[in-house]
Amino acid sequence: MVDRDAQHPATDAVRACWTRHYSRPDEGGAVSIRQAWQPIMQFITDDLVRAGVDADSIHTELRKSLPSAYSPSGKLWDLVVLDNGVPIAAMEIVFQSGTGAGPNFRNRISEAVADSIGLLQSYRRSTVAHLTPFIGRMFVLEETTETTKPRRWPHQLLEDPAATTAPQSVLDRYTSAFRELIGDGTYSNICYLTFDRKNDGFVREPCPDMGYRKFIQSAADRIAQLRKLNKESSVSAVEFGRLLAQRDDIADVVSGLVSTPEGLSAAEAAVINQRRKTVAALQKLALDGGSNETTMQKALKDLYWVFGGQYVGIAERRDLMPLDQHDIPLVCADGSLQIVELKGPECKVVERHRNHFIVSSEVHKAVGQCMNYLRTMDETGMGLQTVHENDLGISYDYRRAGGIVVIGHPGRKGSTEIERKQVEQTIRSYNSHLSRVQVLTYADLLDSAERALGVGGQP
Repeated sequence: MVDRDAQHPATDAVRACWTRHYSRPDEGGAVSIRQAWQPIMQFITDDLVRAGVDADSIHTELRKSLPSAYSPSGKLWDLVVLDNGVPIAAMEIVFQSGTGAGPNFRNRISEAVADSIGLLQSYRRSTVAHLTPFIGRMFVLEETTETTKPRRWPHQLLEDPAATTAPQSVLDRYTSAFRELIGDGTYSNICYLTFDRKNDGFVREPCPDMGYRKFIQSAADRIAQLRKLNKESSVSAVEFGRLLAQRDDIADVVSGLVSTPEGLSAAEAAVINQRRKTVAALQKLALDGGSNETTMQKALKDLYWVFGGQYVGIAERRDLMPLDQHDIPLVCADGSLQIVELKGPECKVVERHRNHFIVSSEVHKAVGQCMNYLRTMDETGMGLQTVHENDLGISYDYRRAGGIVVIGHPGRKGSTEIERKQVEQTIRSYNSHLSRVQVLTYADLLDSAERALGVGGQP
């Protein structure tokens, strides 16, 4: 029997999140998902602090990226707790409306599994498995007729078709699935709440084992345990650096992980050493007679740091705009985009025209292609920005995006008849007449990355 007079402690926070997410202000459109979820994140933060967790160690203002065994750029989490830069807790917050809850059930469970397994595996494969953080998920399901009405579910492939299975509601099916995820260790704990929007925003816990207070306490206990382990172990931060060094691209993982002095030095050295090797391999590949646009795109697709320190990652999708597929959509620190258009290192960059040098027609075409990408963003970006935030959970600023064209290499065979200095002067003159697109050769790009790592000699 559900006591409708007893108000759940998270009621006000859940109501505020739901109202924010589904509101449509007169100006500015709908708020972003990150803004909508702030009340519940603040509510969790306050309770963690009351349970003994240091407030300064809890990070919700910007999503932190933690290692993922199956993603070069890591996984972004809504709430992360750090101890001297080492992650000791990670939480994700998910709201599911009643509309379409049945058809979306498999998607929500698949997302939950993928979020956790990537982080778990990155620890299990390392020497810091004993420092695996608390992994939690808060899931709020809207309680409607669609989510509470029993229904029959399709048989799985290996199930006995003759077996009779009692009808089960979406609400109860989530209960069963979440119990399995906790039982097999995929999640440390899950907080499962329902929200009845039509009944004055009533919030309840369908399963006491997955209640809010138990969720907070289990998180606080694991955090305290990990703090003790970190304090007793003098090598944990160094081992964390070694873990990071095993990855091809780890800048997203390093983001937010400011370690102890000795651990930070170890992690930085590992990162720099790995990136030096990567840049050297790229230099060799660009000069290889068999390399082309396709091979360079595969080699550079996850290496946003090669393009400079002003970029913090690569957009989650390459098809952000209709009709366009971007090679590398770089994300700037302010959330804006820089679209990279890659052409082959064998392309002709500069040619003689009468008594002077000019850029080739291949450069003109590439720049025109990049300009079309930017024009599409200018014309459709504002409308798509709200759609992408609300439906895809991604938030980028499409206004005044920029572009980079990387094309040719003056060191490639057949390009040596024009000296590199002349190539650089011609491109510099050409770039001076462009406002939002910059042209680089692979030599310029990789030499700059090499200097940034301190291995390029005199600048």
